[in-house]
Amino acid sequence: MQTSTAPMMIGRRAALGLGGAAIAAAALRSAPALGATGWAEVDALAQTFVADRFSPGVAITAVRNGKTLHSRGYGMANLETGTATTPQSVFRIGSITKQFTGAALLLLQADGKLSLDDRLARFLPGFPGATEVTLRQMANHTSGYGNYTDQPNPKDLFDLARRDYDSVEIQRWMAEGTRPLFLFEPGTDWAYSNTAFLLLGEVISKVTGAPFGAFFAKRLFEPAGMTATAVDNVADIVPNRANGYSAREGSETEFSNAPFISMTVPGSAGNMRSTTEDLCRWHAALLGGRILPPAGLKQFLAPARLKDGSQPMAVTEPNKPKAPLDYGLGIFMRSFEGRRTVEHGGGIFGFLSDLRSFPAEGTTVSILTNSDAGGRKGYREASKVLGAAVNRAALGL
Repeated sequence: MQTSTAPMMIGRRAALGLGGAAIAAAALRSAPALGATGWAEVDALAQTFVADRFSPGVAITAVRNGKTLHSRGYGMANLETGTATTPQSVFRIGSITKQFTGAALLLLQADGKLSLDDRLARFLPGFPGATEVTLRQMANHTSGYGNYTDQPNPKDLFDLARRDYDSVEIQRWMAEGTRPLFLFEPGTDWAYSNTAFLLLGEVISKVTGAPFGAFFAKRLFEPAGMTATAVDNVADIVPNRANGYSAREGSETEFSNAPFISMTVPGSAGNMRSTTEDLCRWHAALLGGRILPPAGLKQFLAPARLKDGSQPMAVTEPNKPKAPLDYGLGIFMRSFEGRRTVEHGGGIFGFLSDLRSFPAEGTTVSILTNSDAGGRKGYREASKVLGAAVNRAALGL
């Protein structure tokens, strides 16, 4: 659950949220006392969220030091079949994918196959600006590349997303369809770029000689014990797959099936599917040192620095001025009530997602929803309420 705005894989919709307008004000007033009621309060908020039609379903899992504290589904994974949401329901996770891409690059660096300080031109020599941009800058959003999902007319993205693209076509689209292609000189500022992360998947595929999803499966998913996670393909038959929904235009209560999107469009910036339980396993393995060597994990979590050594500044809350930003290689470092977090959210047609760990406390929380209806009235406020409730319950506050 987001307690601040999450960058979206597709579009700039509201951050992941649970709860409804009817409960938002009351819940906000009671938030300081949530620790006393713990998971019962979380259950009540999640159930009300479903009743208030912010999403058909939600799954929540919290784990501390290998022990499951709470793992439950609410509402429907599929409205047409009446299938209930469970912690085993499989959701698309959008930009949570980015941390897997960052980790894959670090493994390839440890294997001697590339360096994060390589220029993109070593792998994709024909791409504009490739001689000036490093893989590290692309992975920490300081490359200067724009964001192809920020189309002037949102309808253009929906139209482009409806077909599959091969490697040559997707690179051409990134070059021609990212407008502007460059926002600033590489290494001089910070700007969230799905374009850069999609190109990193092209790099991984070229280096390994196979689709990047094969490398993810062998070197990331399997060691972490993630049995329900994959780079998604719309053709796959997926047990327990949750269907994605959008708010029906002109209605505050009805849903529509989310627009179709080929998984070649988000690519390594956001085309994975997973469950809340698998995502908690991922962070346990990653932050527990079972995926990356110590030097790699240190680099993964190292905040981006600009060419002059300074920390990037960015808008981290809506309607707030820029503030110092801690962003590693596909992961944010933030805080909750003075406790350090390692986290990322995601959004893709029909789904919103959140994964957050508290390393010092050995605690991880994952929340997935099968709706992108974050623009509904009260959604953002309720998101903060439930996010705080889940975090506090997981931490035992």
